[in-house]
Amino acid sequence: MADNQARDWVVVWQRSAHDADIEADMVVSLLEGSAIPVVRLPPSAAPVVFDGFGGPMMPVRVLVPPDHQAEAKELLSDAEIDLTAAEEE
Repeated sequence: MADNQARDWVVVWQRSAHDADIEADMVVSLLEGSAIPVVRLPPSAAPVVFDGFGGPMMPVRVLVPPDHQAEAKELLSDAEIDLTAAEEE
């Protein structure tokens, strides 16, 4: 995927917690299982950089194309996955 294409995508889920990687993998699997294109930033293989308090510096984000945003949020809501962090962006 081209970089400019990913910039147009929207965040539907984001976390900065220690267990964000596991949650992000579940979110990606749910969306991919429903044939929704998805990008996870940073990728699951990326190293985690921690701040001085033991928390990750960069939040984990899951993005989808704008035309799949409503469907993705509905799926996450139906699965009772908290969307508040992504909605605050």
